[in-house]
Amino acid sequence: MIKEKKLTICIPTFNRLKFIEKQLGFFKNEFENNKLILEDVEFIVADNASTDDTALFLSEYKNKHQFFNYQVNPTNLGLVGNVINLLNLAKTEYVWFVSDDDDLKSGVVEKILEIIEENNNPELIYLNYSMNGNSGFTGKEELRVDSKEAVLDVFREFYGSLVLITACVYKRNNLNELSSNSMFKWLSAPLLYSFYSGAKGPVYLTNEVWIDYRMGNASYSGLKTISKLKFEQYIPILESLPEYGFDKLEIKKTIKLFFETQSHSHLLYNFINLGNSLKLYKYYSFKTVLKMPLNVIHYLRK
Repeated sequence: MIKEKKLTICIPTFNRLKFIEKQLGFFKNEFENNKLILEDVEFIVADNASTDDTALFLSEYKNKHQFFNYQVNPTNLGLVGNVINLLNLAKTEYVWFVSDDDDLKSGVVEKILEIIEENNNPELIYLNYSMNGNSGFTGKEELRVDSKEAVLDVFREFYGSLVLITACVYKRNNLNELSSNSMFKWLSAPLLYSFYSGAKGPVYLTNEVWIDYRMGNASYSGLKTISKLKFEQYIPILESLPEYGFDKLEIKKTIKLFFETQSHSHLLYNFINLGNSLKLYKYYSFKTVLKMPLNVIHYLRK
């Protein structure tokens, strides 16, 4: 009887040959160090119609190393489209979307499988990361049955943690249930994936850092793009959460806290989309106004 695999590692890539070569090398070493991993893991790379030598590299690498499968998309589906493409290709209970450029700590695959096995298949696994030496989450490592509060805690500490796809391992069926949601195809959809997973049941949060996040390589970098993500996508996603059982007052509190920490970004957003920006001032408190100059100074000193 063939053992049913638990996890699909999904890597979307586009014109980043040096990154995908390094990432595949990492996983090859992981699997060579523990060949039993492949009894539980599928591995798929989706090349988004790259114009460099990525497709040739994947073909040659596959001939030498049989641990992964790959697909070359006939057209560029966009980043989110390629993630959804990978979701449709996966067949296992869990999916882990891994950015081709993030550095991973050895043992991370074994850690994920261990969490799944020992914690009765949690709905979401959060893998802590570092960025510029700072940890994304400083809370306790544990299984949280108060799962809605748990994902809100992670978001409140740093808003970007649940958007980073490499930091989150999802149940595939939960994402499929969201496929009809208009926000499912947004660039910040991983935030929705994470909150929805938290609404479904227990989540496991790790404190140990497993990922070194390379922000400078992100395809969505740039002040204008990030500002639009924060205020045209994060806020609507948060506002939708009561549909999934989140407490309205907790969501309002979370959004107000977000503006207290991101008032400098909101100030910039005024110049990008004033009409939408004005609607968001309802979430301001007196504390938000007081903290704005400090936030601006802190940002400029970075």
